[in-house]
Amino acid sequence: MNKSLTIESFMRLFNAPQDEFDLECQGYINRSDFSYQLLQPAEQDRTVLNILKRIDSGSLPQAGKKNKEIWERGWLENLNNFVASGYDPKELVPKYVRPDQPLRLFQRYVSSVNSYFELDFYTILRLWLFKNFLYDVSSIYEFACGPGYNLHLMGSLFPEKAIWGMDWSTSSVELVNIIGEKCRMNIKGNCFNMFDPDAQFEISHDSAVLTMGGLEQLGKDFSVFIEYLLSNNPVRVIHIEPIYELYDENNLVDYLAMRFHSKRNYLMGLLPYLRELETNGRITIHKVQRVAFGSLFHDGWSMICYSPR
Repeated sequence: MNKSLTIESFMRLFNAPQDEFDLECQGYINRSDFSYQLLQPAEQDRTVLNILKRIDSGSLPQAGKKNKEIWERGWLENLNNFVASGYDPKELVPKYVRPDQPLRLFQRYVSSVNSYFELDFYTILRLWLFKNFLYDVSSIYEFACGPGYNLHLMGSLFPEKAIWGMDWSTSSVELVNIIGEKCRMNIKGNCFNMFDPDAQFEISHDSAVLTMGGLEQLGKDFSVFIEYLLSNNPVRVIHIEPIYELYDENNLVDYLAMRFHSKRNYLMGLLPYLRELETNGRITIHKVQRVAFGSLFHDGWSMICYSPR
C-alpha cells in the first residue's frame, strides 16, 4: 500500500508547527513525489542481511583525522564537475547522496519510485531549517561545508548575509570561493580543521554556526571544537547530525544504525556532553529532535540547537 509524506508528516518529523513551513516550503512538498511503501517481508530480510554483511565485512572506512585525502578527492570531483557544467548547482550535491536504494523512515525501511526522494527530503529540511533558524543573524558559518551545496541555498535565501564555508579540504575551499564569485553570492571559503581549531579565526558574535553531517567525522574528539565555538559566543549553534543517543536499541532498524554508527567511528557522546554543559550553566539547549529519516544505514539529519550563555 502506497503512502506519502505530507505537510503533517514533516511537522511530525521536525516537531514543528505548520506556521514554520512557509509557502515556498509547502509548495516544494506539494510538487515533490514523496510517495513510498514499506518493504515487503522478503525484501526487508534481504535489506537487513545486506546491511549486516556490510557491517561485518571489515571494509567500512572509519571516520577520523586520517581521512583528509579521501575528502580532498571527493570534493575535487565536485569542483571539476561544477566548473565543467558551467556552474550548475546540481553538481554541488555530495556523492554520498545515492538514489535508488531503500530508505529509513519512522524506524522502518521503505522504498520509493522517486529516485531522488532523499534529496527532495533534504531540500525540505534545509528550507525549513534555514528560514526558521538563520533569518535573524548577520553572518552564517558552516563548518565541514564540503562542496558548498548548503551554502549555495543559503546564499540564494539570504543575499544580504555574510556566509562562510569552513573546511579542512583545499578543494572544498576553492569550490566555495568559486561559488561566491560565479554565482555572485556573498560566500567565502576558509581552511579550517575541526580536530585542531584555529583560535585566531574569530566568529562574528552576531552569527549562527551550522554543521550538517560534518561533526559526525569527529567521533569522540569533538570537545575542543565545541569549546572553540563557545569561546566565540555566536547567537546560535545548530548541529544536523546522526545522534547516536537518540536511537532506540530495542528497534531493529535503529539497532542496525547503532552498529553501523559504531563501526564507522561516527560522532559519539555529543548530546550527553551538551546536556552537561547546560547543567553547568554554559549553554541553553533550544531543541533536540530525532528526525526519523535517513539513508540505508543510518538517520543522518537529527537536530541539536543551542546558544552559549
